[in-house]
Amino acid sequence: MTVPHKPVQRWLGLTALVLGLLIIGLDATILTVALPTLAGELEASTTELQWFTDGYTLPFAALLLPLGVLGDRLGRRLVLSGGLLVFAAGSVIALLVDTSGGLVVSRVVMGAGAAAVAPLALAIVPLLFPDPERSRAVAMATAGFALGLPLGPLVGGWLLNSFWWGSIFLINIPVIVLALAGIWLYVPETRDPNAKRLDLVGSALALAGISALVYGVIEAPNRGWSDPTVLIAMLGGAALVAGLLVWLSRASNPLVDLSLFRNARFAWATATVSVVMFILLGVLFVVPQYMQLVQGHDAMATGIRLLPLIGALLVATVAGEKLVALFGTKVVVATGMILWVVGLLHLARLTESSGYDVTAISLAVIGAALGMTLPTTLDAVLGSLPPDRMGAGSALANTCRQIGAAVGIAVVGSMLNTVYRDRLSEDAPAQLTGEALQAALDNVAGAQAVASGLPAAQAQGVLDAARSAFVSGMSATALLCAGVAVVTAVVVVALLPARDVATPRSRPDGTQEARV
Repeated sequence: MTVPHKPVQRWLGLTALVLGLLIIGLDATILTVALPTLAGELEASTTELQWFTDGYTLPFAALLLPLGVLGDRLGRRLVLSGGLLVFAAGSVIALLVDTSGGLVVSRVVMGAGAAAVAPLALAIVPLLFPDPERSRAVAMATAGFALGLPLGPLVGGWLLNSFWWGSIFLINIPVIVLALAGIWLYVPETRDPNAKRLDLVGSALALAGISALVYGVIEAPNRGWSDPTVLIAMLGGAALVAGLLVWLSRASNPLVDLSLFRNARFAWATATVSVVMFILLGVLFVVPQYMQLVQGHDAMATGIRLLPLIGALLVATVAGEKLVALFGTKVVVATGMILWVVGLLHLARLTESSGYDVTAISLAVIGAALGMTLPTTLDAVLGSLPPDRMGAGSALANTCRQIGAAVGIAVVGSMLNTVYRDRLSEDAPAQLTGEALQAALDNVAGAQAVASGLPAAQAQGVLDAARSAFVSGMSATALLCAGVAVVTAVVVVALLPARDVATPRSRPDGTQEARV
């Protein structure tokens, strides 16, 4: 790849890549404020609401590895552009559907497109810039994806208040058009001249194993953990993933080289960013529903109330880059994980009647935690990869990250669902029986629908019971995530190297330099 000679071309190319990363980050969370609306208009259960989100993150995770390798082989710009077009096609499908199943299908198509965008955009950025500008460009690219995550609920809330629910996907089209134009005008094509052929066996094992595991976790609360379908999915998925690891360790042409994990900085930064995504997507699945279904805010008001998270994220991202230069990655990421613990424990204290000031504090601390951890760990991952392995290594790290996101939604959503159903079953008012009880057990939106047909006094009893049950579930999920953050903080302190080891890097003129 030839680095563009004019700085303006490099930065315009980066802008186009950031737009692509921003929109796939945005769509990972833009549905969170729409979940109560979708629960009512599409009569969707909590499990279906989880699939609206995991329908996106699951193919995103499962296809990252093969598409990253395919980009190295065929051309990163070419495959990246194809991914954006597939993403646009999924967005168009979402505009046309009016059933839960149709929306899940559209999200699967969008996730498949996103799987080509994330690893290849992040792989191109370090190759697009000479070393003096590289770290800042990588930080901007990773911040673009990170910013898209909390922006999703804000943008989604505005669109829901102004238009119909399908409009949350319409915004994707003009952004993708701008990204494609910039990529083809300002981003040179790049490929690995020694790229290996695609590992079809490994790709099939990855897709089947990851999908089966997440499916089992999502379906368990409704079907029961001992249900044959759940057991087959989880045990079969675990067996397939184990088979994938065996295959990758023995195949002559594996889907990904597991020796990348011998680099401690790559391995533990990848593990940390996966945990961050687990926690973040879990929080963004639960908190907007709390604001809407429990506290009664509309979609726009909910999005606005997430601004403390976004503001703290922006400040912490800028501060984090400077702090890494002074103290190293270990200190910054460990501090960020401690902030996750503080924010989550504060979140676990919320009640049905908590004031917004209490929620805002939790969100601000969580935003600061995100800004200290996500861009920093992504930069550490990319910085530990040599140029000729950038596509495959970025795809591997992104796969782990998206698996963390998919599992986070599955586990947090399943725990929320389980605790909600248990509490509501125990505390259900006398008028909640039979079909009415089953409808209320689906989610708070179902309880609201039941309450709408009851006298005022009885309706309030149903709503109070459902909201209390939801808050109990949210507190349980926050404590679970806080425990995961504590363990991760310990691992970071013990095992994550503070800085890059010296690694050969190619200058634009083809000579080698040491990255420190």
